Amino acid sequence: MYQPLAAIMKKTTELTLKPKIKIFTFTVLFCFNYLTGFSTVMGPVKIDILGFDNHTNSIFFTRTDWGECDCQTDLYIYRIDTDSLEIISNWSSRTEYSRHRNEIIKNKGFANLEQPDTSVLPDFVLFNWEPEVKYYSKVIQAETVSYPFKLSIFGQDYKYYQCSKNSGEPKIINLRIDKDSGLIFVKFQGDCFEGNWKDSLIYYSQKNGKKFSKKLTTKDVAPLKIYE
Repeated sequence: MYQPLAAIMKKTTELTLKPKIKIFTFTVLFCFNYLTGFSTVMGPVKIDILGFDNHTNSIFFTRTDWGECDCQTDLYIYRIDTDSLEIISNWSSRTEYSRHRNEIIKNKGFANLEQPDTSVLPDFVLFNWEPEVKYYSKVIQAETVSYPFKLSIFGQDYKYYQCSKNSGEPKIINLRIDKDSGLIFVKFQGDCFEGNWKDSLIYYSQKNGKKFSKKLTTKDVAPLKIYE
């Protein structure tokens, strides 16, 4: 049976539009979920120095990611003699640790660790701003500028960035273990989606004429390209 031309054209149009509507709907949902995901999962990352153990020549600190994830407080142990880093995941509930820090540290046997002293930055720790990076931000839907910087310790470069000019300068603190070694505590705005700050830690030593430095927190600086 023949169908009227108008009916055939209507049916053809509907068949043509349906895939386009599905594609458009999928695209909108994908973009919404993409932006929503980044706007809800980020959080500050905090480091807490527990102290230094002279007997084992080890540094103990905790690292807590406060993003919307199933993250708990992790314990980091850096053994200087073997240049080895051990990470004990889910060492403590992050909520309980923030509320009952001193009690938890005491119960886990870390109350008597030696505390490093805050001191002026050594002359061999160099700070330099690098060329600013301009890009189109997915978050604010506009052109923006980030401000990379680097720390140089004994010729080794450690690169970070501030997300905007309004962030101001990063906070760089020297924690002295003894006259020849210590920790560089770096606080920087490493989350350009929500503006959260992150903590980073670098160990240095110049004992017996040997100069050495190492970042103890890996994967703490996300590439700026993910924000473009």
